[in-house]
This record gives sequence, C-alpha cells and structure tokens, in this order.
Amino acid sequence: MKKFVSAWSLPVTLGLSATLNFAAAQPVPTGVRVVPCDQPVKSTKRGVCVNNMDAKDFMALSPSVSWWYNWHFTNTLDAPKEANMEFLPMAWGASPDALSGLKTYLTRHKPGHVLALNEPNLKGQAFITPEQSADFYKQVKAAADTYNIPVVGPHMALGSGTADSVKAMDPIDKKEVTYTFMVPFVKAFLNYTGNTDVSAVAAHSYGNFGELNWMTGMLHDTFQRPVWVTEFAQWNAASPEAERDYMIQSVDLFERTPYVKGYAWFKERVKDNAKISLLDKDSGKLTMVGEAYVNMPVHDPQVYYRLPGRLQAESYLEMQKPNIGLTKDGEGFLEVMPDGDTWIDYNVAVERAGQFSVTIRCKAAVGTKFDILSGTTVLGSAQATGDEWQTLTASIVLPKGNQTIRIRPSAYAHLNWMEFGAQ
Repeated sequence: MKKFVSAWSLPVTLGLSATLNFAAAQPVPTGVRVVPCDQPVKSTKRGVCVNNMDAKDFMALSPSVSWWYNWHFTNTLDAPKEANMEFLPMAWGASPDALSGLKTYLTRHKPGHVLALNEPNLKGQAFITPEQSADFYKQVKAAADTYNIPVVGPHMALGSGTADSVKAMDPIDKKEVTYTFMVPFVKAFLNYTGNTDVSAVAAHSYGNFGELNWMTGMLHDTFQRPVWVTEFAQWNAASPEAERDYMIQSVDLFERTPYVKGYAWFKERVKDNAKISLLDKDSGKLTMVGEAYVNMPVHDPQVYYRLPGRLQAESYLEMQKPNIGLTKDGEGFLEVMPDGDTWIDYNVAVERAGQFSVTIRCKAAVGTKFDILSGTTVLGSAQATGDEWQTLTASIVLPKGNQTIRIRPSAYAHLNWMEFGAQ
C-alpha cells in the first residue's frame, strides 16, 4: 500500500519554541487499574503516527493514547511528561546511520519496544530484499537485546504493484519472486532470520474495514505471532463520518483481540486528506475523527470500572458476537447491539458491598428481558415495556471488590448505558 510520509521528510528543526525532549520515557499502564466510569481510559495498545505535534496536541490525545512514533530513531518533539505517551524509536531503513542512531538513543532511553524497517517491500520506502531485511533486523535486535527491549518489525505494506515491488531469489520457492503481497516476503524473511527471535508481525492497511479485519486475522493465523498494525486509515472513505465509522469498528476490533498488541492511526494531521486527521489545524483541537479515537473504550481484562457510576455499554470486557456503533439515543457516543441470548461481560470494582439500583438505558421489543448475572447466578432482571428508547430498573446485591458481571438480553436490543447507584 502507498506510504505517504517517510522518515527522511521529518523536519530537522521544529521552531523556536520546540526543544528536544531527552526526559526518561513514560511507561504505558501496567497491572490492574480501577478507573472512573465516565472518563476515557488510556489503552496500552493505542498509538499514533506523528510528524509534528506540540504540547497541546499531545495533551489532546493523551487520555487514551499511550505511545507514538515518528519513523525515526530520535524523539524530536516536545512531548510533556504529563501526557504519559511513550515514544517508540524506529530504525526506518537498513542504513548504518539508522543503526548507529538507534544505538545512541538506546544508551539514554529505554523504550518498551523498538520498531524496525518501514515497508521493505515497497518502492520509495525501505525497499530491500527479505535477506537484507533479515540481516538488518538481526543487527537491530542485537542492539535492543543489550537492554532487553523487544523489537517489532518489519512493518509491511499489505501489497504493491509489480513496478513498486522488490524482487529477489526466494529461499523457499528457489526462484526469483516479485513480492507483490507481503506474506511471501515475510515467510522469506523468517527463513533468513533462522533462530533469531521475531516476536511479532506488523503491517499497514489503507483499505476498508473488511480488508483490515481480514489482514489482521490472516497475519496471526499464518505466522502464529502477535500482530501490530502500525499504520491504518481508510484512505478513500467517502466522508469524515465514514472515516469515523471505519475507526470505530477498527479500534473496537483491535481492543477486543488479544493477539493485537499495538496499533497506530495514520496520522496526527494529513494535509492532502484532512478527513483522516486526528487533530485540527488549531493546536490541541481534535477533529471529529480524533474525538472518536480518544473516546473509544478499551476491552482490557486489567481494567475495572468503579461503582457506583454510569457504565457505558461499549466499555465491555467481552461480548459474544460483538456489534457496536454510534448510538441513536439522545445522549452518549456508542451503543452495543446484542442478539437474543448474547451475553456481554463487564469488569467492575465495587467500593462497598450492598444493594445497588441498576438503571438500564436501552431500546428493545416489548417483553425483552435483561438479566444481570454473576457467573451463572441471576442477580436481578428488568423487562422492556415499550419498543422505543427507555430506562429500565432493577435491584441487585454486589460484594465488595473487583468482579465481572454479565448482561444478557433475551432478544435483539440496543444498549446505551447502565447506571449503578448504591441504595
């Protein structure tokens, strides 16, 4: 796929007020987290591709974005510490300068991951053979191993035209191959890396959600490794609204898929395709797409939502037959749409044991029953009395502590939120 920015286009200077930030990297969240129901949650997976952002831009994305990269081995932007967004360095291409620059960076910083090789299968990008890619990867890994930092790469273009594709003698097919599809390239790369550990596979997608969904699953099924998607957007979306809808489905997929370990939206601002941009031209102002990216929920088994509080339906831990979209209710961002007998699990942290009133905001056919369960035990139920948006009430008893509760409707429904109040 086309890559729109290379590391070599990065500015050397950033303006009079910008300074190089050599502060220690901020770690991504780890361990169990108890969070408020009504605030965005920082995702350990969510990142962003960046060319130029100021402190206000970083803070605008910081509520849910935990990492960023700039296709370069050096952090050239003034990211405020309070944004808690980790910079991941990249050795963009197989050059001595990239390797030496990365080594120098690692003497002063200890990022959670190192990224290696940007689209080696695409002309205009790293554009080297699988054997050359494997040789450079080994050198990057040796440098990162000194500090026990895992390496992610190469970061593949999904596919490319014949004229834009690298050619080489394939070690598996034993003939010259034009690598117009990334899978044969990665297979050859892994053949050349041999016993050197390749901990993940990484790729880019600029098609629709169907392409992205297929690519992500195919990579994992083919290579049996964790997956990173380090550039993604729907380049030809019909409108900003269509771009936002694509993002909602994509981020929900990544957050609920355990083998997806990292993903990064392309990118903070895109001059020739503004509907993709996360940030407006004004510093620190999110676009409609950026607001969606920041407010998308996580589906992290380590995250528990504090009760009492209003728990958004999209903040689920796990959902049988996931189905999510913009809510058509009068308030809120997203809704989930479970089929009959489809359950939805939520992690909650109960501050004080006792009886809770539960208000369920939903749209369902008359008579649709909503059971609230702990394990297989039904704690309480509510039943729809109309077929428009309505609030139902139930009463349940919860013990103190972190736990998982289940919502199970008896028929297809739209679920916006559940509010838990101590009685």
